Amino acid sequence: MKSGFYKGKQIGKLMCMAKFIRIYTSVSSTVCEIGGMKEELLHYLWNNKTFLPQQLYLVTGEPLTILHPGLLNTNAGPDFFNARILIEQTTWAGNIEIHIKSSDWFKHRHHLDAAYNNVILHVVFEHDVETGLPTLALLPLINTTVLNRYTGLMNSKRKIPCEVMLKLPDEELVQLFLYRLAIERLERKCKLLEDVLHQHEGSWEKLFYITIAKYFGMQVNEQPFVRLAQHLPANLLAKHKNNITQTYALIFGVAGFLPSLSAHPEVKDLNYEFNFLQQKYNLYQLHPSEWKFAKTRPANFPGVRLAQFAMLVHQSAHLFSKLMQCNQISQAIKYFHTNDELIPWLDEVTEVKNPQHIQIGDTFASHLMLNAVIPIMFLFGKHQMNESLCERALLWLELLHAENNFITRFWTTKNLTPKHALHSQALLQLYNHYCKKQACLQCVIGNHILQHA
Repeated sequence: MKSGFYKGKQIGKLMCMAKFIRIYTSVSSTVCEIGGMKEELLHYLWNNKTFLPQQLYLVTGEPLTILHPGLLNTNAGPDFFNARILIEQTTWAGNIEIHIKSSDWFKHRHHLDAAYNNVILHVVFEHDVETGLPTLALLPLINTTVLNRYTGLMNSKRKIPCEVMLKLPDEELVQLFLYRLAIERLERKCKLLEDVLHQHEGSWEKLFYITIAKYFGMQVNEQPFVRLAQHLPANLLAKHKNNITQTYALIFGVAGFLPSLSAHPEVKDLNYEFNFLQQKYNLYQLHPSEWKFAKTRPANFPGVRLAQFAMLVHQSAHLFSKLMQCNQISQAIKYFHTNDELIPWLDEVTEVKNPQHIQIGDTFASHLMLNAVIPIMFLFGKHQMNESLCERALLWLELLHAENNFITRFWTTKNLTPKHALHSQALLQLYNHYCKKQACLQCVIGNHILQHA
């Protein structure tokens, strides 16, 4: 995807602010099935009428023409609303109900439910009983190759269902799909951020502080870092941020990393400061066992990240506001750069060996930008009805390097190589929320495989 592929008026039209991009394949999540056939496939076949013969006939022999398949209903009631069909020479407008068998109409008691009074067509896989409704049976109409491919996808035990039959659409459609997936992933993150924002009575600064702390913990130590931020509020740290010794004492003390006995003079000073501040503010202490060290590289050891977090607190002022007003991602990354401080006492309070120079560099700053700053910027833009902020968040995704993990490496072997972070975020969304859930009918690639049977 070219940088800036969707910008300005184009992205404004796609996102429409609150709605954002919605190019979903319209299929149902219903999973009623019999003999391997699922209603979701019937929904898909009805909605994509190109899979069906041009001339259709009801089970009673009358010719049927689909003028409009209707709009998918994801709530209670008929499956498709506001459809238009032609039976012989008469045009009908109303709702469509889809079942595996005709007898499901009675089994589900739709004949007793007024919500189904406006059903103009009953679409079924197998016609086994008369219902009094115009009925279209799909069993004799379904392309057996399509059915076999769908069955193969649903029964696949591979990492992705389509691994042995993977066929990519044209490049433009792939890029559109990746863009949609990246926005989906952002929206999923925004829903989680909304919960935190609500918990903190709409305070964006508190949301920002807790989210930044979370991603200082990487994946292994997210939760203890969140608990640290919850028990050590940003406004309390702000009172002591100009005193680096007190800042270290508060963060390492609440984290549970300060040993009660130490001969190191600086650790003694930290203990003295923390004991005083703990009593003053009635501070909670995490237990050291909450922090994880297994499968963690030395650069991500909790002690290193705590020291970096303390240095960022010490050096930063109004960081949330600065980032929301920043136009250049290079400048935003610089806001996270910390001084190259030597901390000779670090090996006394944590697992780090030898005195350490603690500095946040571009790689870790980019991690914080990707996982914390950009999702918050996107959400803040939505709340403020500021489309430029949302556009900036998406642009910054395209300016960050693609992530390198087992999922992105896997897709690279399938000729889907991420060029930047927007792509890698999209591929994570694809793998975790489509492939692992076998949502092939909602996937552009899955649709392409079926349509080119």
